Amino acid sequence: MTEPRYPFVHVAVPAEHAEDLASILWDLGAEGVEERDDGTLVKSRDGGVGLVASFEDEATAEAALAVLREAGLSPTLEVVVGDGWRDEWRKYFKPTRLGPRLVVRPSWEPYEAAADDVVITLDPGRAFGSGLHETTRLVLGVLDARLPRDIPVLDVGCGSGILAIAALLLGARSAVAVDNDPDAVEVTLENAVANGVAERLVSSTTDVADVPGAFPFVVANIEARVLIPMAPALSARVAPGGLLVLSGILKGQESDVAAAYGPLRLVDTRHDGEWVALVLERP
Repeated sequence: MTEPRYPFVHVAVPAEHAEDLASILWDLGAEGVEERDDGTLVKSRDGGVGLVASFEDEATAEAALAVLREAGLSPTLEVVVGDGWRDEWRKYFKPTRLGPRLVVRPSWEPYEAAADDVVITLDPGRAFGSGLHETTRLVLGVLDARLPRDIPVLDVGCGSGILAIAALLLGARSAVAVDNDPDAVEVTLENAVANGVAERLVSSTTDVADVPGAFPFVVANIEARVLIPMAPALSARVAPGGLLVLSGILKGQESDVAAAYGPLRLVDTRHDGEWVALVLERP
């Protein structure tokens, strides 16, 4: 039997251009775009911010390479044969403290928790979201500091489910986690089972505009280019007096993002490296 082949295009850019280039990669047919920098498990191989785009087939990847080279960039093509790439996480993913209480660990690594530790068992697998990137750490910090107990939470763009699961482990009553990637939904459910919170979490590919009701706490770690057009639908999911945490925002973009969410009041801004998270409240 012929083993499957997975083409990946690697390209390095300065951090301030990463979002624009990611958008171009999507337009060129990428099925997923991962960002690698000093805050990720697998580092950028060329310095700066490394983008890794997965493509359905090598012909589409080669066409994307040609466009990027025409634009003066120096992309490379990596074709991974078989499914061994899924185990690359095991080389890099170790138990890591992400705040005063939160610790993330892969299922295959033992960890002796301190009395106050809240330990998230996480296998990212085929969905992004290890907890080590600045954008995720920013949201986890807000959850640890501001999340009330016994409330429902909405996680938009859930990836591996780390934010929804962290909220449940920190005392949320229930969580709804949505993502447009079916693999992310499946991985979120798998990780919920591993953390013993599956009975309190619902995950699906439901569009945020179609999620029923409003929530007292909403998180969305995506990108500014997605958060801005999503503003009306996402704002509508925040209950009166509720908080909305937005991450995936590069320095310099926060004013545009905050303006798109004008009906909500900015109550906190957090920074980690080149990244910003906004905490907004519905009056």
